[in-house]
Parts: sequence; C-alpha cells; structure tokens
Amino acid sequence: MCNKVVTSVLLMVLMGAASVVQAAGEADGVLQWEQKTALSLPVSGVIKAINVTPGQRVAKGDVLLSLDRRSFQYRLESAQARMEEYAPGRDEAHDELQRAEELYERTVLSQVELDQAQNDFAAKDARYLAASADVGQAKLDLEHTELKAPFELIVLKNHVVVGQTVVNRLQATPLITVANGQLVAVMRLSPEKIMGLNISGDANVTTAGQTYPGKVRVIDYDPGAGLAEVTIAIDARPPATVGQLARITW
Repeated sequence: MCNKVVTSVLLMVLMGAASVVQAAGEADGVLQWEQKTALSLPVSGVIKAINVTPGQRVAKGDVLLSLDRRSFQYRLESAQARMEEYAPGRDEAHDELQRAEELYERTVLSQVELDQAQNDFAAKDARYLAASADVGQAKLDLEHTELKAPFELIVLKNHVVVGQTVVNRLQATPLITVANGQLVAVMRLSPEKIMGLNISGDANVTTAGQTYPGKVRVIDYDPGAGLAEVTIAIDARPPATVGQLARITW
C-alpha cells in the first residue's frame, strides 16, 4: 500500500515537471533599438549648423541642428509691424462703436449709423486679428528653426549637410535618424512555438555571454509570413550592439 502511495506521488511530481518543461521555451533572436525614428522640422529652410555626429548620446532638449533664422525673423518683424499699424485704427473704431451704441440707446443715432459703426469696427478688428495671427505663426516658425532632442537619445545618422536647402511641402524631409538607446530582443516564431509567452511575462535574454532579465513587450502576428514576432524589453542596457544575436528563454 505504501509503495502504491509513493508511486502515485512520484507520478504526480513527474507530470508537474513535464508541464513546466512544456510551458518553457527558448529561441534565437536579434537585438534592435526599442525606439528608432527619423526627426524632421515642419518648416523649410537652409541648414545653418549640425551639432551632433553619429554615435553621440544627446540629452533631452539639446539642439541637434538649426536652420538659418534670418528669413523667419524678417517675417516676424513684418507681421509685428502690420499689427502695430492696425492697432490704432482698431482701437479708434472700437471707441466709435461704443459711442454709437450709447447714442443709439438714447435714440439719438439711427440704425443705419449704428450698422456703419459696427461694420467699420468689424473690418478693422479682422485686419488686426489677422496680423496678430501672423505674428503668432511667425514666432512658432522661428522656434521650429531648431531641431531639439525630444528625449534622451543616440544619434544614428545625419541625412543633411550644412548649406543644404530643406523643402517641406508634401512631406517632411528626414534630417536625423535617432534611437532612444534602449535595446530590445526580437524573435520570429511559428504560432505553435510561443506557448507560455504572454504580454508582460518574464523572459531572459542572453547575449555576449551575459544574461539579462526582461519582459514580453509585444506579440504580433504577420499573416504573410505566418510567423509571430515577439519583442522582449530588456530591463538593463547591455553593452551590446544592434544586430547582435541573442538567446531568449522563458
């Protein structure tokens, strides 16, 4: 009887171990940048300065490159001059409208004269507001002459040179390709081989002889290739490079 009990316990242990083995897996992957993008500017102009080189790490807010500001400054000054020119006439028309409304309330002024005062102010106010909007847009365009790092990043490639004219009409011209410096491991598996992998699940990434803990970030399916692409976020920043092979276990 005792032997039967021991045998049953051993069978249960072995079955549990077998289920653990079936739930675990391993596969080869490759290291990639977690976030890689080409930065652009929303305005056209001439490249005046490039402040970074490929491989350089840059802090958030640092200026990567800048355009020649002169034409943008001229447009701002022109818009400001027009706004200052229209301001006195607008203010005068506003005062006249207030007087007209007071006289109309006292039945001293006709409806036609009140309408004329309202129309005069509306025209001069619209002209002033248009100039004011041009000032705001000119200031914004002037700010956009500098391309600043949107986050802490590493520069991968410069696409332009000093003196080059950048034209952004139909689409923005890529200026600098950057990455956030964080690596992820990516593997492509057949759907039946991703058993045990879940979003936010634990996984280990081994590369260059070192093993790093990580978590499953994305599981995506490519119907054309019939494969699932799994991205593992590595908790640390390993001293490895993009394209380096990695062994992933879970």
